[in-house]
Formats: sequence, structure tokens, C-alpha cells
Amino acid sequence: MNKTDLEHRLLKGSELYFENHPIYKISLGKMVDFGYSKAQSIIGILCMDDEKTRALLPENITPSTYLMMAFNLYREQKQMEAGILPENFEDTPLWISIPVFLELLFRKHVIFQLDSGFIIGNEPDDFFILGSHNYGSFREIIRERFCLTDSEDWNEENPADARTKSLLERRKKLREKVSKLKSNVGSDENEGLSMADLISIFAEAEHLPLQDVYDKYDIYQFNNQFNRLKIMDDYHVNIQALLAGAKSEELHMQHWLTKIKKP
Repeated sequence: MNKTDLEHRLLKGSELYFENHPIYKISLGKMVDFGYSKAQSIIGILCMDDEKTRALLPENITPSTYLMMAFNLYREQKQMEAGILPENFEDTPLWISIPVFLELLFRKHVIFQLDSGFIIGNEPDDFFILGSHNYGSFREIIRERFCLTDSEDWNEENPADARTKSLLERRKKLREKVSKLKSNVGSDENEGLSMADLISIFAEAEHLPLQDVYDKYDIYQFNNQFNRLKIMDDYHVNIQALLAGAKSEELHMQHWLTKIKKP
């Protein structure tokens, strides 16, 4: 699929295809119902670079995100069967939560078997295997779906805020400049924003019920629209700075009718 078609499908919220099998969007609301923090952790595991698993696997095994995940899921499963609880026994173990998360993506029953992989679907004529042989292709699709095409963009504490952090910092500096030029020093409350804060801000700015944002937007759609909202806000802040006497070369002017740029 070319870049243009992919962007349209992601913006629309259409399914993406993995070996002719649809991968569906997961709305923000479904992520919240699943457990937003838990979903963050699982997405981070699923999208991890192979090389980063080197320290998590025996030295004689080639680094592999799939193998790292498979070994840990199998070990967890056996420990639970033996009555050995994880350190934080209140958390759902990964060997249960990862298949459930995959069920949200594929909308099919998912089970994990060490010798096979993730078995997607439970009908004799309608199932397939997600394993070491095809995991790389699956990971690329998931990275697109969750705005993680560059794995270095991932922020385990707040992935939604990681993508917006630099723009928020720039806007803060611009507002401070406007305040100084107007001799009206104020404060900026954009630091430490959580995903809930961002959703609330977006809903208020767009005059949308919060429930609509949770039900209709997934991570990709929300990031796109929130970034567009920030571009519009930054543009107006820049105009205010110019009117207040700031020099144009000190500003990063980007009209809101332009392509969204990654920070």
C-alpha cells in the first residue's frame, strides 16, 4: 500500500491488512475499558525493536521481539500453573492480556501456544498463525496504527504526550515571550499533561462531547487532529507575538493550512 492510501485509511479508521487479514482500529474508549496503562505497555512490547531484546534473551539466540515475548509468556504461564504469582499479582499476566489485546485488533479469538505462536481465530477454516515467520510485517502495521513508525518516538510513561511535547514546549516559550513583551507575565499549564488532559482539551476546543472523542477516535486519528489543533493555536500565538513586537526570525511560523510536521 502506498503512503497516500495508508494515510487515508488511518485517518478514516479503516482496517489495515496483514496477510489478507484485517487489523482494526482500537478506539480510545476501548483502550480505556481494556486498561489504558496496560494497553500502553502491551503496545510498547509489540512494537519493540529486535535489537532491544538482546539483554532479555540467552546469548546464543538472535535478538527477536517475538521470541522474547513468546519465552516470557510461556514462563509466566508455567509459573501461574505452578502457583507462583508475579510480583504484582493484581496485574493481569501478559500471557492473558496480550492475547486479549490481539483480540481487539483482529476481532477474533486468540490463544498462545509456544510451539505454534498466536493462533488467531477458532474456526477450522478461518484461522491463521502469528509467529516468528511473519511477526516483522505485523509489527510494522501496528507501528503505523499507533503512530510509532519511528520506535524512538515511544514514551513509555505517556506515548500520546511524547509526540506533542516539543510543540507544547515551543508554544510555552512563545507565550512567555508574548507575556514579557506585554509586561503581563502569566503561567502556562501545559506541563505534565496526561492523555486524559489532552482528550479533555481537544473535546473542549472542538465543542465535542467527551464520549464522542473516546468512541470515535483511535490514537492515530486523535494525534492527527490534536496536532492540527496545536498548529492552529501556535499560529495565532505567533501572530500575537508579532503584534506585541517579537521579531519574525525568532518565530517558527507555520500556517494551519499546511502539512502536519513531526516535531
